[in-house]
Amino acid sequence: MHDAEEVPAAPSPPAAPPIPSQRAAPPGPWSSPPAGFSPVPPPSWPAPPGPAIPGQRTPLASEFFPSTHPLTQPPNVGDLPPHGPAPLPYPAPPARRRGRGLLIGAALALTAALAVGAGVVYVNQAPLSLNERAAAAGPEPTAARTPLTPAEAAVAALKAQAAALLAGDEKGWLAAVDPGQAKLRARYRSMFRSLRGLGVSHFVYETAVDPVDPKRGTIGVTAEVAYCFSTDKCPQEKYNVSDGPPTISQLLTFKKVGGKYVIAKVAAKKSRSRQQPTPWESGYLDFLAGKRVTVIGNRTERKYFKQVLAAAEKAAVYNDRFAGLVGNPQRRYRVYVAGPKQWKTWYGGITDKWVIGYAIPLSDSGSDVVLNISAVRTDSDVLATTLQHELGHVVTLGGAYRTGGSDDMWLEEGVAEYIGWYPGSATDSWRRSAVRSLLAGSKRPKSIAAKAPGENASPDASDAFYGFGHFTADCLARKYGQGALFTFVRLYLRENRDLDPASREAFGKPFTTVDKTCMAWIRDRV
Repeated sequence: MHDAEEVPAAPSPPAAPPIPSQRAAPPGPWSSPPAGFSPVPPPSWPAPPGPAIPGQRTPLASEFFPSTHPLTQPPNVGDLPPHGPAPLPYPAPPARRRGRGLLIGAALALTAALAVGAGVVYVNQAPLSLNERAAAAGPEPTAARTPLTPAEAAVAALKAQAAALLAGDEKGWLAAVDPGQAKLRARYRSMFRSLRGLGVSHFVYETAVDPVDPKRGTIGVTAEVAYCFSTDKCPQEKYNVSDGPPTISQLLTFKKVGGKYVIAKVAAKKSRSRQQPTPWESGYLDFLAGKRVTVIGNRTERKYFKQVLAAAEKAAVYNDRFAGLVGNPQRRYRVYVAGPKQWKTWYGGITDKWVIGYAIPLSDSGSDVVLNISAVRTDSDVLATTLQHELGHVVTLGGAYRTGGSDDMWLEEGVAEYIGWYPGSATDSWRRSAVRSLLAGSKRPKSIAAKAPGENASPDASDAFYGFGHFTADCLARKYGQGALFTFVRLYLRENRDLDPASREAFGKPFTTVDKTCMAWIRDRV
């Protein structure tokens, strides 16, 4: 799923055929990363030019097609381009004429508004030395110099803390936290190590500071924290063609301890619209790095890392090539393994029982994939198709500044299903029967650009919508060529072209013609 892509789950199927063997990259060691540790290898591609999508369900027993399951045959990628250098950037296209807004999926809104506070604490890339950090906090007050106000002292502490994070200085990071609160310091220590393990490259506090509480002597600080990771692009500010870096919101309380103001409390509300709390705010993370994918999760889910990494590395082989077709090469993929608690918490949490995975955009910086491990760990085929589908959202939507909305989901989900089942076809999918019922019903779609079901739609309605989108993408690839399909995806989803101009450029025909052709094609094959 995307923008919070969700994958519907279904009753447990009979044993499915195994995934064809394919060598996965040897897993690296796992453990909580020490200070300064980063499992992310140096990028091999330039920063991509460049949102999360609904999930996938397990098939019903009556829906298995053992002889045609896409994962039972050896992969055949002959119609995909070979590995090679990333494509040159495409020229700036004319913008699609539609209201500006972030892409919204079935479960999570993709909003991450950047609040502007009264003060700004900005640190990026080049960290300050210890001496520079001391200088940034200002000289020690003397008889001839006015001491820092409480508000200035709090902002200076955050500035030094941000610099320490990027420098890999755990002691400097913790210096901003009340030394008498062991639990709070442990929380900040886990935050530091998780961010370093993820390859944090940009960390900004934007602050609004309240007056000193005269009774308690404390200061309230509302902070917007903007961050980036080294494997993503990092738009450093919000402007007319970018939503800026991803952000989180914190309510901090400072108090004076030993002559300086330090963090005595941090609060962050659970919010799906703000995508909080992030995994790195939520306890210690462990990492397992492969050739193209890093698997991340809490220690309680570490036993599933090797299984997920092997499937994710295979999915990355396909998705790397599709990424090239849309001009969005990925330096690396991140896959989070969520246990029951994390599934209901990370990025605001998912409560729908039919969702088993989603891809969530981090503003227009990059995207994360999150798996409900309890729903996919017992079925290798469901795990494989779910990962290919969700990584498909990463490569087709990740890092793009979107001006479309739910009206685009027919193509967003359709092409993700196409990728998820590749090299199989739409007729292999367990959603085929749902599409057949849809086309036989009174509410059958009249266009391939079908309207997405509502937020409270039934699993059957979601199945039909996803399956119909899969048939649509399959038709576009078979009638006009796979290259034309992904050119259309690039133009319409990533570059915000209008539907008809994108169709004419990609397929050489107006959209009305393409629409009629594929509606007839789908009816013949369902």
